[in-house]
Amino acid sequence: MPLRIRWGSRPNAKAARANKIFIAGCARSGTTLTQRIMNSFEDTFVWWPEARHTKFYLLDCQENNLVIKRDSRSFEHLAKLPAGIGLIYCVRHPLDVLTSVHPQTRKERQFHTTADRWVVEYEALLGLRKAQPVRDILYVRYEDTIADPDAMQQRIANRFGLRPKMRVIEDQKGPIHPRSLRKWERNKDYRAYLQQQLSPAVLVPMRAFCREFGYDMPDWIGSAG
Repeated sequence: MPLRIRWGSRPNAKAARANKIFIAGCARSGTTLTQRIMNSFEDTFVWWPEARHTKFYLLDCQENNLVIKRDSRSFEHLAKLPAGIGLIYCVRHPLDVLTSVHPQTRKERQFHTTADRWVVEYEALLGLRKAQPVRDILYVRYEDTIADPDAMQQRIANRFGLRPKMRVIEDQKGPIHPRSLRKWERNKDYRAYLQQQLSPAVLVPMRAFCREFGYDMPDWIGSAG
């Protein structure tokens, strides 16, 4: 039976439990949005700066549930994530990831995540699963979060035994909207850029990723590379 959510309710002794929860995934895949959802739970401390999982052992707070979002080099150590740390792994359509901008890199390049970096991040996930084949990973699709953030909140709550203190849409950090989805379908310049970036070395793992997580690859991708 799914967990019944009552906003503002206090957890009982059976529901409350300590969690260390690490948010991972390639840049521009919804890690910040997932971090925002984690801030909507009771008895939960979210460390907002990006950090490696070792930060858990340096935090001293009253809350039972601790949440950290990965930093830019955490993929190098993902396979060594301790078994006692829960993992939320964020995924998003790779073509959206590769055509997403970020203020930090806007002056350096057109889009934030390069194709080579996307491959390295995916390889890190595969390396984790090979090193820890029994690890329970909660995969969070960016598109599902955008479509129904409250449903995603409940899914995370069910997985980690958490209780929301408010709905995600009541967060003051701004609205959640779908306008960031599939811009490459509407923008021919984006498609031209992708065709230049998608070499066979990128397309092979990308197609495997899309098959696993339920993403389609457009027909014109066949001529890329």
